[in-house]
Amino acid sequence: MIKEALCIKEKGYDLHLITEKISQFTDWAFKTVTVYPSLNHLYDSIKLFPDADLFHVHNEPSFFVTCVKEIFPDKPVILDVHDTMLSRRLKNEELTGKQFRISVDERNNFKLADGLVYVCKPHQDSVNEEFGITVPNIVLYSAVPLGFYRIDYKKWWGGMVYEGRIDLPGALDEGEEWDFFEYANYTYLAKEAQEAGVPFHIYTPRKNEKIRSGYNDIAIMHEPLSFDRLIKEIGTHDWGVVGNTKAHPQWAIAMPNKMFEHIAACLPTVSFNADECDKFLEETGFGISCKTVDELKERWDEQFKCRENIIKKRNQHCMEEYIGGLETLYGNFI
Repeated sequence: MIKEALCIKEKGYDLHLITEKISQFTDWAFKTVTVYPSLNHLYDSIKLFPDADLFHVHNEPSFFVTCVKEIFPDKPVILDVHDTMLSRRLKNEELTGKQFRISVDERNNFKLADGLVYVCKPHQDSVNEEFGITVPNIVLYSAVPLGFYRIDYKKWWGGMVYEGRIDLPGALDEGEEWDFFEYANYTYLAKEAQEAGVPFHIYTPRKNEKIRSGYNDIAIMHEPLSFDRLIKEIGTHDWGVVGNTKAHPQWAIAMPNKMFEHIAACLPTVSFNADECDKFLEETGFGISCKTVDELKERWDEQFKCRENIIKKRNQHCMEEYIGGLETLYGNFI
């Protein structure tokens, strides 16, 4: 949200934020910020903006769309789709034979939205087909604004690095029919790296001690960092990880924030079982695709050519280069 807001603000728009919590750089991007502690306060916050040209909702949660439409039925609402229950369901059914639910919340709000934004084409196609989306919709990569780009490396750590959510087996949505965040279980990859003699560094915002301690013996854990510090730190490694060595349907159609954060840090990316990322990395030369850590180890020195490509071409893949698509989408309504 902040990445998009900083760049669309430069186009001359006045942006106002309604949020449950204030994150880093909020004051840079928005003219006003309203924090709501409860659902009633959320409705009251929306009522403060009768003159808004449109509302841009970032899921999760998607129910913001319903909230706006209840108060301002005629106001256009753009839904920015970062994640869906649907993406967890599609191939899981094929693999297990189990019938997984599609969230009622998603179905209602995706259909209520006047326009949608997706992070990649496969995600766009699956949602549009399942929910019969006919309103204007675009793909906008989760790229990083140029102001966060770094190359001023600190102490060189080397090794392989993952940044983002982590989970543990057996601690994932107990009682559910499937492990909701199993795709973020990196114990398998960590053990594989350990056996291959490859240092595996993890930067995660998760503060849960049970989760963090579960990785202490198999990876090098770093403290949670602010976004600007994170970009500096991950640039001190050889390879950044997307995907997982244990295949998951979510990763097959993902274009994650972290891959563009690697670009901002001049960090080559290795993709494990992340099909859409594979295509992007092949087209740009910003990284490689591997099936195992052993394969990556054999190809380790390819990082130098990948980093050269990033340095030469990364400005072509910043948020400023992609944000025009969002402005065009806005133009359908204002």
